[in-house]
Amino acid sequence: MIGPDVFADLERRLPGRVIGPGHDDFDATRVIFNATIDRRPAVIVLPESTEEVAAAVRTARAAGLPVAVRGGGHGVAGHAVADGAMTIDLRRMRRVAVDPDARRARVQGGALWEDVDKATLPHGLATTGGTFWDTGVGGLTLTGGLGYLMGTAGLTCDNVMRASVVTADGEIVEAGPDGDPGLLWALRGGGGNFGVVTEFEFQLHPVGGIQVGRFVAHLDQAASALVALDEYTRSIPDTAVVFVTGPAAETLPTDGLESTGPFEHVAVHLVVQGGPDDGAAAAASLLAHPEWSGRLQPYTYEALQSDDTLPFGLRHYWKGHFVRGIDRPTAEAIVTAMRTRPAAPSFILFEAMSGQARTEPAGGAAFGQRGARWNLSALAIWEDAAEDEAQIGWARRTAESFAPVSYSGAGYGNYAPSDETAERVRAGYGPERFARLRAVKRRYDPDNVFRFNLNIPPA
Repeated sequence: MIGPDVFADLERRLPGRVIGPGHDDFDATRVIFNATIDRRPAVIVLPESTEEVAAAVRTARAAGLPVAVRGGGHGVAGHAVADGAMTIDLRRMRRVAVDPDARRARVQGGALWEDVDKATLPHGLATTGGTFWDTGVGGLTLTGGLGYLMGTAGLTCDNVMRASVVTADGEIVEAGPDGDPGLLWALRGGGGNFGVVTEFEFQLHPVGGIQVGRFVAHLDQAASALVALDEYTRSIPDTAVVFVTGPAAETLPTDGLESTGPFEHVAVHLVVQGGPDDGAAAAASLLAHPEWSGRLQPYTYEALQSDDTLPFGLRHYWKGHFVRGIDRPTAEAIVTAMRTRPAAPSFILFEAMSGQARTEPAGGAAFGQRGARWNLSALAIWEDAAEDEAQIGWARRTAESFAPVSYSGAGYGNYAPSDETAERVRAGYGPERFARLRAVKRRYDPDNVFRFNLNIPPA
């Protein structure tokens, strides 16, 4: 509970944009992507500028309220809302400004990736973004950012050149060469631990033709196929990115694979920047393995980004590991997990770490998993709360089956579950990075006001 004087002060600063538990829009406003999260903030505020964010933070501190931050609301862990806290909801801060000559974009903290792409693609430019258009820019960026351009452009966080941040004392600071380079380093993968990022400045990259291929292997042959795929991804060009999903059961019009109807399979999604010849060259060594069959077709980056979304309101529990590779035992564990999933649409997702995603940008980045070959995750997705135990149990068991080949003992922060442990958070950075992050946290948030995240306690 917060007193009427606090509400009055907030209403004066943000007229018509303060929502408490008694407000008609409270329940609708607190809804986020993951329906298993049902939390009741003390108040939700919707600022429209960096200065209003700073005012909200100062009010929260004066009232003794912790602060949660909502960008797109897409985070599975539910960090955007917290019981008894102030949620600073950035959904009214979605402006994007593009400088095509400098190949830079200034993006407000509440923007979605569709906002960014729609502003940059008319100039033939983009930066590595989420694979779902309705993903929030802030959450994806601050915890890494795996996407279709990461082979040539690196992770999303690698492309942050500058950021405006409201700190725990309500001050506005700049992260970057003209401000604090150490804070910029921390924002490149350190999560929402250091303040509210109200504006990012991204490096943009030219985007031309795209070739997209879907290659499938029958689940009965998937273990051998996945070992072959692991070998394949170790020599692909930077222009190629590989994502894998499974299981699925559908009739597929793929070259070289006869099917009279639906069959269970695992699918490779190959994205190649370039023309048809580039795509064919990139796919050739995959198709040399007889377990895989499929073809490529010309695409656009805009179509690729906007192809599919997951609606809000489903129940989610995601967990996994960055892994060193896919050996035969791991491939067999993957197939077993696919065969034992409780029900569709739950699936296993693995994303190959290749190209520039494995290289730190100039100035470095806090992201600590570049030595891994794959991000391998179980995504439990369901509708009925009666399935909670079965779905969550499957995701946990599946993630545990990947532990023998885990790169660090941790998974991808953007796919972390709501009960992610402090041990896994530390493991994801390693001792040296984690110590450096704790030092930055102490400078900007010594009281751990921003603790609804994959938390890094101040040193």
